[in-house]
Amino acid sequence: MHILVIKPSSLGDVVHGLQVVAIMKKHIKNLRIDWVIRDCFADVVTSSRLVDRILLFRRRAGILAFFKLLKAIRERSYDAVLDMQGLARSGFMTFAARSLRKIGRCNSREMSRIFYNEKIVQSDSPHAIDILLQFLPKFGLNPQFEHALNFYTDENFHRPDGPYVLLFPESRRAEKQWPFFYKLAENLADAYPQLQIVLAGQNSVNWSLSKKNIVNLLGKTRLADILGLVKHCELVVANDSAPIHIGAALRKKIVALFGPTDFQKYGPYPVQYGRHIILAKRDLKDLPVADVSNACALQIDNFLHRC
Repeated sequence: MHILVIKPSSLGDVVHGLQVVAIMKKHIKNLRIDWVIRDCFADVVTSSRLVDRILLFRRRAGILAFFKLLKAIRERSYDAVLDMQGLARSGFMTFAARSLRKIGRCNSREMSRIFYNEKIVQSDSPHAIDILLQFLPKFGLNPQFEHALNFYTDENFHRPDGPYVLLFPESRRAEKQWPFFYKLAENLADAYPQLQIVLAGQNSVNWSLSKKNIVNLLGKTRLADILGLVKHCELVVANDSAPIHIGAALRKKIVALFGPTDFQKYGPYPVQYGRHIILAKRDLKDLPVADVSNACALQIDNFLHRC
């Protein structure tokens, strides 16, 4: 069976899609997967080793690049096309694909549903993964979640010796960013001198961090590095952003900080899970440092007790 998955973005949603594809790969013999992915996220899909062919969606490259992508999509015939994105552009990609089965989400937007001849049923749960799990019955599989995802990462990045906690202060929108990660880093560095406290992200921040066991990788972290850092850490502390979903997929302990977005829909999955602590405030500036420090301490003390 040969399937085309259309899920260009965002990174957290791509991780969700990979978790569903991992289930399909496990239970469908000789399954081949092609995947349409934004060029900036291609390394994540490649490192999962679940996908046989990558088709790059170059969002900022203009209309000619989009037509080139459509041409690449039409090079092969597929047993089924799964539009996991549910937007106009992904719907048009679905329309261009050569397949008798074009399956899309029942909650698709921007009129994309007109390009499907099959639609998945609405999940009773609002979480993004539960919605994507409804693609599985279209292939005779139960819509049941399984922890089956791994990332095979490039190890040529700066990784601390020994156990470390990963703090990721970024998110796509300012209102989703908790502003006190620098205070948290200092608190954890004082409380746990035997651990490295790693601050990672793609944007530089002018923070004065004086503790010797704080490793500041802000502005020095590539996407591939984030995968490796999450894979080897003991705890992920992050806003509503991709690292919490990568961490959840890798079964890491997580402290997730949520502001205006609904953690029931977008939190680390499964939301009700012993490895995850979720702290939510409508305005993240009102979330006390002490509350986050205590949540981290609970996770860290559990880890240290096992050691």
